[in-house]
Amino acid sequence: MTETDERTAKTGHGEAMAKVIRLPFADVEPEVSDTTTVDEPAAPAAARVDMTKPAPAAEPAPVEGTVITAREWELGEDAEGDAPWIHPTLRTPEGRTARRAYVQRQARRRVRRWASRQWTPRGIVPTTIRGGVRVQRWVRGVEGQNADAAKQRAEMLAVEAARSARRAQFALLKKDAKKKAADIAQQESSMALVQATAALSAARGKFFQRAAAVYLPMAGIDVAGFVFMDGLIGFGVGVLVNLAVLARVGRRPDMTPEELEELERAEAGLPDRFEMGMTPRAFEAMLHEALTKEVGIAVHSLQIFPRNWGFEIQIVLKNQTPEKLSDNLALLEACLPGVRTNSALLQQSAKARNECVLRIPGEDPWKAVPELPYRAPKSVTTHELHTAQFGADMSGRFLALPGKRTSAAYIGKPRSGKSTMLRARLDALTATSDRIIVGIDLGSYGSGFGPYRKCMSAVARTPKEARVVLEWALAVGMGRPRLFNRLGMGMNWEASPERPGITVVIDEFPALVVAAKSETFADPEEGEEKPLRLDELVKQINLTSLKSDVSLEIASQGVTKDRVGTNTWLSELPVQVMCACDKDDIVQIAGGGAMAQGWRPDRLLPAMGDAINDASVAYVMAGGDYCEPIPYRACITSDDEADRRATERAAAGLCELDKASKAFASGVTLPNPGGGDPWDEDDDEDQEEKLPVLLQVIRSIYRSLGEPSGLTEDELFDALHEVQPDTWDLEKFVTGDSRMTKGAVLALVLDKVLAPRGAKWAKESYRPKGAKATVKGYRLLDLKRLVGEGDGG
Repeated sequence: MTETDERTAKTGHGEAMAKVIRLPFADVEPEVSDTTTVDEPAAPAAARVDMTKPAPAAEPAPVEGTVITAREWELGEDAEGDAPWIHPTLRTPEGRTARRAYVQRQARRRVRRWASRQWTPRGIVPTTIRGGVRVQRWVRGVEGQNADAAKQRAEMLAVEAARSARRAQFALLKKDAKKKAADIAQQESSMALVQATAALSAARGKFFQRAAAVYLPMAGIDVAGFVFMDGLIGFGVGVLVNLAVLARVGRRPDMTPEELEELERAEAGLPDRFEMGMTPRAFEAMLHEALTKEVGIAVHSLQIFPRNWGFEIQIVLKNQTPEKLSDNLALLEACLPGVRTNSALLQQSAKARNECVLRIPGEDPWKAVPELPYRAPKSVTTHELHTAQFGADMSGRFLALPGKRTSAAYIGKPRSGKSTMLRARLDALTATSDRIIVGIDLGSYGSGFGPYRKCMSAVARTPKEARVVLEWALAVGMGRPRLFNRLGMGMNWEASPERPGITVVIDEFPALVVAAKSETFADPEEGEEKPLRLDELVKQINLTSLKSDVSLEIASQGVTKDRVGTNTWLSELPVQVMCACDKDDIVQIAGGGAMAQGWRPDRLLPAMGDAINDASVAYVMAGGDYCEPIPYRACITSDDEADRRATERAAAGLCELDKASKAFASGVTLPNPGGGDPWDEDDDEDQEEKLPVLLQVIRSIYRSLGEPSGLTEDELFDALHEVQPDTWDLEKFVTGDSRMTKGAVLALVLDKVLAPRGAKWAKESYRPKGAKATVKGYRLLDLKRLVGEGDGG
């Protein structure tokens, strides 16, 4: 195949040939492949190009329009458009005033920072001194340091040589060895002296060279200033220039990385303590350092929102859940000085598992909690109880719980404020027009209800009264379903002023459990059922009477078995108000993972002395409206105002049970309507129990015998037989064929008399007057305790 040179249009052998020009619109021939293929049809011939001149076209039509000259294209002056741009905020006097105040504020801040920096290692004086030291160190250089080291070595060896010579001069033993050692020390000292002299001479030359390079320009600046700038003024300017140079050299302090970081924190104005007045940016830096460095949390982002009560922080964690942060809240508070103990609050976000909300309250986080709202008598219905506020959170969002066929539990340690929360709830309940409120308080004799017992239909203060109230409520609750169809109520009782619902409020529930354990019942006759205990009655009301709108409001110190026994169903009530309580109570109520999600009432502090702390603060679980771990505080009012409201509601009249429901508990009289008088003289339960006659007789016997330290059983029986011979005749205490001894008779009678009082008088050892040995009998000391004479001493 012949190659073609397109530039010369000649073959490779030098022969001329025609040059072929391929036009871009001509069809390109297909490339020839090296492989064998099937024959294809021949390609079409190349397109022909007509090189003749085209015919002249017709003249174009004239263009119509306005002609714009070149001068008209030039831009003219625009007074508004050519003016410099001014920020809109500076166009008004107010905007200029605000801008001027901002600039002045920034200037004052810079001045304050500069002034505070003078007391740090970055101040002008420390920086200048440090620069001078560094310049002097550079002038000396390594040679100067070596010369100083050689000089010190020569001095040390000279002193050692002198000592060796002195030891050799006065040696008594091994003189030759010591003399030889002295000669060697003298030689080393001489060599060190020569080395030190050489090092000093070498360092002196370097020193003068560097000193001339540094100090001569500085001296020249001073002299030039003195000569060319009016004497001392110019000299002072030169000195200032030299000091500025030294300050520039010493601008970096000689500090460890930790010390330098602390210095930078101080210069940046980062606070060392948490304060309500700090800026969000400063708090963000403080919190971010505590979370990442101290607690070890991988933080993706932080958003700080200042509130009236403190700071709210939305945290997005990096591949983590808030569980670790929840477990280390105490450490976080320690890393934020100024934050009150156990005040940090964590809330798991419902949006994502790795998001949470952290709240850091200030000194008074409950500013937004209002006073307990006033409610007129019978101004609230059962259907509106879920809007009757009796508490609020830190942001002011109100707390109001449902009361329609819904039971609630108030859990908290002693002095946690659960009774305060219960009284705030009673303020809403006693203002209803379609509910009967009855109370049971065996632990504090009804005082837990405060003044509101005046407007309650019954207040049970003893186990006997509590049984009457509970049996009445259970009878009504179990009988009302018979009336549903007759009254057209459907499947549940609908409360109304004519047919009110019932709320049983129980304070100090563990006291009721203890009273239930001490109850004793006679053996039931054939066909009769054994009566239920008090706590069993409460349980049955919760299980069977809610559809009849007989609900419970129970306050307890806990829900574990050591507090409520087998009544752990208390943790299953739909509404849980958790004041300061134990971790076991949280797990029992909300489950094992609740604390990691932010349910931490165990971190709340009960009241101590006059310090309120977190009393009446609670976490609330009640359906979808209260499903987030947000603490609420009860609204409070003065005792006088609460008493005025209770008196007003009592005067307006209490709700009465409808006739149809009365038939299920006919003949029952509720105890202490309107609270009653806790010191009523007619109340048999409140009267002081009289001293048994037997103890009165025995006490008179001891007095007649001159107050002996004790009497044996035979002596005491004989004394009683003398006083009451018919009563204490042994012939009357015969059991079958055997006769009882005096001691057995006395022990039996004393047990029968003292057992109902829960007391016991056992024989103890004592020493009679004038006797050396002790005997067993009935001591005067124990008798005094039984009759209540002082402390028995």
